Amino acid sequence: MSNSPAERESFTAFITAFVAMHTFAWICCFIIIITVVFSPNINRQSTWINLNISWIIACFVFAFLLTTGQLYKTSPHPSVCLFQAAAVDAVSSLVAGTMLALSLQLWLNLRLNSGKLTGMSPQQRDTLLIVMPYVVPLIEFLASLGYAGQHPQQVALTDSGMFCGFTNPIPGRIASIYSAILMIPTASAQVVLWHYSYRNWYKISKNSRNDLVTMIRLGLFTVFGIVSVIVSILNLTMQVNSSVVNILESLPPVSFVFIFGLQQDLFRAWMFWRTYPTVLKSTSTVWSGIRLIKTPTENEQSQTKTTWTDA
Repeated sequence: MSNSPAERESFTAFITAFVAMHTFAWICCFIIIITVVFSPNINRQSTWINLNISWIIACFVFAFLLTTGQLYKTSPHPSVCLFQAAAVDAVSSLVAGTMLALSLQLWLNLRLNSGKLTGMSPQQRDTLLIVMPYVVPLIEFLASLGYAGQHPQQVALTDSGMFCGFTNPIPGRIASIYSAILMIPTASAQVVLWHYSYRNWYKISKNSRNDLVTMIRLGLFTVFGIVSVIVSILNLTMQVNSSVVNILESLPPVSFVFIFGLQQDLFRAWMFWRTYPTVLKSTSTVWSGIRLIKTPTENEQSQTKTTWTDA
Protein backbone atom coordinates (compact mmCIF):
# COMPACT_ATOMS: atom_id res chain seq x y z
CA MET A 1 0.00 0.00 0.00
CA SER A 2 3.00 2.29 0.31
CA ASN A 3 3.78 4.68 -2.51
CA SER A 4 7.29 5.60 -3.61
CA PRO A 5 7.94 9.13 -4.97
CA ALA A 6 8.25 7.69 -8.50
CA GLU A 7 4.91 5.93 -8.24
CA ARG A 8 3.19 9.03 -6.90
CA GLU A 9 4.66 11.11 -9.74
CA SER A 10 2.95 8.87 -12.29
CA PHE A 11 -0.39 9.43 -10.57
CA THR A 12 -0.08 13.23 -10.33
CA ALA A 13 -2.66 13.98 -13.03
CA PHE A 14 -5.24 11.66 -11.47
CA ILE A 15 -4.53 13.00 -7.98
CA THR A 16 -4.91 16.60 -9.13
CA ALA A 17 -8.19 15.86 -10.92
CA PHE A 18 -9.53 13.95 -7.91
CA VAL A 19 -8.90 16.66 -5.32
CA ALA A 20 -9.89 19.46 -7.72
CA MET A 21 -13.28 17.84 -8.38
CA HIS A 22 -13.97 17.28 -4.69
CA THR A 23 -12.83 20.78 -3.72
CA PHE A 24 -15.00 22.29 -6.45
CA ALA A 25 -17.98 20.20 -5.31
CA TRP A 26 -17.85 21.01 -1.59
CA ILE A 27 -17.33 24.74 -2.18
CA CYS A 28 -20.21 24.90 -4.69
CA CYS A 29 -22.50 22.81 -2.47
CA PHE A 30 -21.69 25.14 0.43
CA ILE A 31 -22.66 28.18 -1.65
CA ILE A 32 -25.87 26.48 -2.80
CA ILE A 33 -26.97 25.46 0.68
CA ILE A 34 -26.24 28.90 2.14
CA THR A 35 -28.34 30.40 -0.66
CA VAL A 36 -31.22 27.98 -0.01
CA VAL A 37 -31.20 28.46 3.75
CA PHE A 38 -31.11 32.27 3.73
CA SER A 39 -33.25 33.02 0.66
CA PRO A 40 -36.96 33.39 1.49
CA ASN A 41 -37.96 32.61 -2.10
CA ILE A 42 -36.29 29.20 -2.42
CA ASN A 43 -37.77 25.96 -1.12
CA ARG A 44 -36.14 22.56 -1.01
CA GLN A 45 -36.93 19.26 0.65
CA SER A 46 -35.28 18.76 4.02
CA THR A 47 -33.68 15.54 2.77
CA TRP A 48 -32.31 17.40 -0.25
CA ILE A 49 -30.62 19.85 2.12
CA ASN A 50 -29.33 16.88 4.11
CA LEU A 51 -27.87 15.32 0.94
CA ASN A 52 -26.19 18.62 0.13
CA ILE A 53 -24.65 18.71 3.62
CA SER A 54 -23.41 15.14 3.22
CA TRP A 55 -21.73 16.05 -0.08
CA ILE A 56 -19.99 18.97 1.63
CA ILE A 57 -18.70 16.71 4.40
CA ALA A 58 -17.68 13.90 2.04
CA CYS A 59 -15.93 16.08 -0.53
CA PHE A 60 -14.15 18.06 2.19
CA VAL A 61 -12.87 14.80 3.69
CA PHE A 62 -11.65 13.44 0.34
CA ALA A 63 -9.88 16.75 -0.40
CA PHE A 64 -8.49 16.96 3.14
CA LEU A 65 -4.87 16.44 2.12
CA LEU A 66 -5.11 19.43 -0.21
CA THR A 67 -6.85 21.59 2.40
CA THR A 68 -4.15 20.85 4.97
CA GLY A 69 -1.25 21.26 2.55
CA GLN A 70 -0.27 17.58 2.71
CA LEU A 71 -1.36 16.44 -0.76
CA TYR A 72 1.93 15.96 -2.60
CA LYS A 73 3.96 14.89 0.40
CA THR A 74 5.18 11.31 0.33
CA SER A 75 4.42 11.04 4.06
CA PRO A 76 1.51 13.27 5.13
CA HIS A 77 1.36 14.41 8.74
CA PRO A 78 0.28 11.43 10.90
CA SER A 79 -2.64 13.23 12.57
CA VAL A 80 -4.00 14.46 9.21
CA CYS A 81 -3.67 11.01 7.68
CA LEU A 82 -5.24 9.35 10.73
CA PHE A 83 -8.30 11.59 10.64
CA GLN A 84 -8.82 11.13 6.90
CA ALA A 85 -8.39 7.37 7.08
CA ALA A 86 -11.07 7.19 9.78
CA ALA A 87 -13.44 9.45 7.85
CA VAL A 88 -13.27 8.30 4.20
CA ASP A 89 -15.28 5.12 4.68
CA ALA A 90 -17.79 6.81 6.98
CA VAL A 91 -18.58 9.61 4.53
CA SER A 92 -19.26 7.13 1.72
CA SER A 93 -21.84 5.48 3.95
CA LEU A 94 -23.24 8.91 4.87
CA VAL A 95 -23.80 9.94 1.24
CA ALA A 96 -25.42 6.58 0.44
CA GLY A 97 -27.77 7.02 3.40
CA THR A 98 -28.80 10.58 2.55
CA MET A 99 -29.41 9.66 -1.09
CA LEU A 100 -31.66 6.80 0.00
CA ALA A 101 -33.48 9.11 2.42
CA LEU A 102 -34.16 11.65 -0.34
CA SER A 103 -35.41 8.96 -2.72
CA LEU A 104 -37.68 7.50 -0.02
CA GLN A 105 -39.10 10.91 0.86
CA LEU A 106 -39.92 11.64 -2.76
CA TRP A 107 -41.48 8.24 -3.25
CA LEU A 108 -43.61 8.65 -0.11
CA ASN A 109 -44.64 12.15 -1.21
CA LEU A 110 -46.03 10.64 -4.40
CA ARG A 111 -48.09 8.11 -2.47
CA LEU A 112 -51.55 8.85 -1.16
CA ASN A 113 -51.92 8.41 2.59
CA SER A 114 -48.20 7.83 3.05
CA GLY A 115 -48.76 8.21 6.79
CA LYS A 116 -50.65 4.92 6.73
CA LEU A 117 -47.74 3.30 4.89
CA THR A 118 -45.19 4.38 7.48
CA GLY A 119 -47.39 4.49 10.57
CA MET A 120 -46.19 7.99 11.46
CA SER A 121 -46.88 11.63 10.67
CA PRO A 122 -45.01 13.36 7.82
CA GLN A 123 -43.04 15.40 10.38
CA GLN A 124 -41.97 12.27 12.26
CA ARG A 125 -41.13 10.53 9.00
CA ASP A 126 -39.01 13.43 7.72
CA THR A 127 -37.17 13.74 11.03
CA LEU A 128 -36.35 10.04 10.90
CA LEU A 129 -35.12 10.35 7.30
CA ILE A 130 -32.84 13.23 8.31
CA VAL A 131 -31.35 11.64 11.43
CA MET A 132 -30.98 7.98 10.49
CA PRO A 133 -28.35 8.39 7.71
CA TYR A 134 -25.91 9.72 10.32
CA VAL A 135 -26.16 6.84 12.80
CA VAL A 136 -24.11 4.14 11.05
CA PRO A 137 -21.48 6.56 9.60
CA LEU A 138 -20.93 8.06 13.06
CA ILE A 139 -20.38 4.59 14.50
CA GLU A 140 -18.03 3.76 11.62
CA PHE A 141 -16.05 6.95 12.12
CA LEU A 142 -15.66 6.53 15.89
CA ALA A 143 -14.72 2.85 15.51
CA SER A 144 -12.19 3.65 12.76
CA LEU A 145 -10.78 6.53 14.77
CA GLY A 146 -10.26 4.25 17.77
CA TYR A 147 -8.74 1.56 15.56
CA ALA A 148 -6.39 4.07 13.90
CA GLY A 149 -5.33 5.38 17.30
CA GLN A 150 -4.44 1.87 18.47
CA HIS A 151 -2.81 0.82 15.18
CA PRO A 152 -1.24 3.96 13.67
CA GLN A 153 1.17 1.82 11.66
CA GLN A 154 -1.80 0.67 9.56
CA VAL A 155 -2.60 4.22 8.42
CA ALA A 156 -0.98 5.20 5.11
CA LEU A 157 -1.61 6.63 1.68
CA THR A 158 -3.77 4.41 -0.48
CA ASP A 159 -2.35 2.79 -3.62
CA SER A 160 -3.78 5.65 -5.69
CA GLY A 161 -2.00 8.26 -3.54
CA MET A 162 -5.21 10.33 -3.44
CA PHE A 163 -6.07 10.00 0.24
CA CYS A 164 -5.12 8.10 3.38
CA GLY A 165 -6.65 4.78 4.38
CA PHE A 166 -5.99 1.58 6.30
CA THR A 167 -3.64 -1.16 5.20
CA ASN A 168 -6.22 -3.52 6.70
CA PRO A 169 -8.89 -3.85 3.97
CA ILE A 170 -11.68 -4.99 6.32
CA PRO A 171 -13.02 -1.53 7.38
CA GLY A 172 -13.20 -0.41 3.76
CA ARG A 173 -14.96 -3.58 2.64
CA ILE A 174 -17.54 -3.27 5.41
CA ALA A 175 -18.27 0.32 4.35
CA SER A 176 -18.48 -0.71 0.68
CA ILE A 177 -20.95 -3.49 1.50
CA TYR A 178 -23.10 -1.07 3.51
CA SER A 179 -23.00 1.56 0.75
CA ALA A 180 -23.90 -1.01 -1.93
CA ILE A 181 -26.83 -2.28 0.18
CA LEU A 182 -28.17 1.29 0.40
CA MET A 183 -27.42 2.38 -3.15
CA ILE A 184 -29.18 -0.51 -4.89
CA PRO A 185 -32.67 0.43 -3.56
CA THR A 186 -31.75 4.10 -4.01
CA ALA A 187 -31.04 3.64 -7.73
CA SER A 188 -34.18 1.54 -8.08
CA ALA A 189 -36.30 4.25 -6.46
CA GLN A 190 -34.74 6.87 -8.73
CA VAL A 191 -35.64 4.81 -11.80
CA VAL A 192 -39.24 4.54 -10.55
CA LEU A 193 -39.40 8.29 -9.90
CA TRP A 194 -38.00 9.05 -13.35
CA HIS A 195 -40.53 6.73 -14.99
CA TYR A 196 -43.33 8.37 -13.02
CA SER A 197 -42.19 11.85 -14.05
CA TYR A 198 -41.76 10.78 -17.69
CA ARG A 199 -45.28 9.34 -17.77
CA ASN A 200 -46.75 12.58 -16.40
CA TRP A 201 -44.63 14.72 -18.67
CA TYR A 202 -45.68 12.74 -21.74
CA LYS A 203 -49.39 12.77 -20.85
CA ILE A 204 -49.71 16.28 -19.48
CA SER A 205 -47.00 18.65 -20.63
CA LYS A 206 -44.70 17.16 -23.21
CA ASN A 207 -44.63 20.48 -25.08
CA SER A 208 -43.33 22.32 -22.03
CA ARG A 209 -39.67 23.29 -22.21
CA ASN A 210 -39.39 23.62 -18.42
CA ASP A 211 -40.78 20.15 -17.86
CA LEU A 212 -38.36 18.76 -20.43
CA VAL A 213 -35.48 20.32 -18.48
CA THR A 214 -36.84 18.68 -15.35
CA MET A 215 -36.94 15.34 -17.13
CA ILE A 216 -33.30 15.72 -18.15
CA ARG A 217 -32.28 16.60 -14.59
CA LEU A 218 -34.09 13.61 -13.16
CA GLY A 219 -32.60 11.34 -15.80
CA LEU A 220 -29.05 12.53 -15.13
CA PHE A 221 -29.50 12.19 -11.39
CA THR A 222 -30.71 8.63 -11.93
CA VAL A 223 -27.70 7.84 -14.13
CA PHE A 224 -25.26 9.06 -11.49
CA GLY A 225 -27.15 7.09 -8.86
CA ILE A 226 -26.43 3.99 -10.94
CA VAL A 227 -22.77 5.10 -11.22
CA SER A 228 -22.64 5.17 -7.41
CA VAL A 229 -23.88 1.58 -7.30
CA ILE A 230 -21.18 0.52 -9.77
CA VAL A 231 -18.49 2.32 -7.75
CA SER A 232 -19.62 0.61 -4.53
CA ILE A 233 -19.43 -2.79 -6.20
CA LEU A 234 -16.01 -2.03 -7.72
CA ASN A 235 -14.66 -0.91 -4.35
CA LEU A 236 -15.93 -4.16 -2.89
CA THR A 237 -14.34 -6.41 -5.50
CA MET A 238 -11.02 -4.69 -6.23
CA GLN A 239 -7.94 -5.61 -4.24
CA VAL A 240 -6.27 -2.19 -4.54
CA ASN A 241 -7.48 1.40 -4.46
CA SER A 242 -7.91 2.37 -8.11
CA SER A 243 -7.36 5.89 -9.44
CA VAL A 244 -9.96 5.36 -12.18
CA VAL A 245 -12.60 4.17 -9.69
CA ASN A 246 -11.84 7.17 -7.48
CA ILE A 247 -12.36 9.51 -10.43
CA LEU A 248 -15.70 7.79 -11.11
CA GLU A 249 -16.59 8.32 -7.46
CA SER A 250 -15.91 12.04 -7.94
CA LEU A 251 -18.50 12.39 -10.71
CA PRO A 252 -21.75 12.23 -8.66
CA PRO A 253 -21.03 15.26 -6.42
CA VAL A 254 -19.83 17.33 -9.38
CA SER A 255 -22.89 16.29 -11.38
CA PHE A 256 -25.09 17.23 -8.40
CA VAL A 257 -23.70 20.77 -8.56
CA PHE A 258 -24.41 21.14 -12.28
CA ILE A 259 -27.78 19.35 -12.25
CA PHE A 260 -29.32 21.13 -9.26
CA GLY A 261 -27.11 24.18 -8.84
CA LEU A 262 -27.92 25.80 -12.19
CA GLN A 263 -31.56 26.65 -11.53
CA GLN A 264 -33.54 29.78 -12.05
CA ASP A 265 -34.47 30.46 -8.44
CA LEU A 266 -30.84 30.16 -7.34
CA PHE A 267 -29.64 32.51 -10.07
CA ARG A 268 -32.31 35.02 -9.07
CA ALA A 269 -31.11 34.90 -5.47
CA TRP A 270 -27.48 35.43 -6.55
CA MET A 271 -28.42 38.32 -8.83
CA PHE A 272 -30.14 40.14 -5.96
CA TRP A 273 -29.68 43.56 -7.56
CA ARG A 274 -32.15 42.70 -10.31
CA THR A 275 -35.92 42.92 -9.94
CA TYR A 276 -38.05 39.93 -10.86
CA PRO A 277 -41.84 39.43 -10.90
CA THR A 278 -43.16 38.21 -7.57
CA VAL A 279 -43.73 34.46 -7.54
CA LEU A 280 -46.30 33.15 -5.10
CA LYS A 281 -45.05 30.30 -2.96
CA SER A 282 -46.74 27.01 -3.60
CA THR A 283 -47.68 24.49 -0.95
CA SER A 284 -46.53 21.80 -3.33
CA THR A 285 -43.74 19.38 -2.59
CA VAL A 286 -40.43 20.80 -3.74
CA TRP A 287 -37.38 18.75 -4.56
CA SER A 288 -34.46 20.85 -5.70
CA GLY A 289 -36.60 22.87 -8.07
CA ILE A 290 -38.99 20.05 -9.01
CA ARG A 291 -42.52 20.87 -7.87
CA LEU A 292 -45.15 18.15 -7.57
CA ILE A 293 -48.45 19.98 -7.46
CA LYS A 294 -51.24 17.68 -6.41
CA THR A 295 -54.78 18.67 -7.25
CA PRO A 296 -58.05 16.66 -7.07
CA THR A 297 -59.36 15.25 -10.32
CA GLU A 298 -62.92 15.67 -11.46
CA ASN A 299 -63.78 12.03 -10.91
CA GLU A 300 -62.29 11.27 -7.55
CA GLN A 301 -61.11 13.52 -4.72
CA SER A 302 -58.71 10.85 -3.54
CA GLN A 303 -56.88 10.70 -6.89
CA THR A 304 -54.20 13.22 -7.79
CA LYS A 305 -52.87 14.81 -10.92
CA THR A 306 -49.22 15.74 -10.71
CA THR A 307 -47.64 18.37 -12.89
CA TRP A 308 -43.96 19.10 -13.11
CA THR A 309 -42.41 22.52 -13.44
CA ASP A 310 -38.85 23.62 -13.10
CA ALA A 311 -38.21 26.52 -10.77
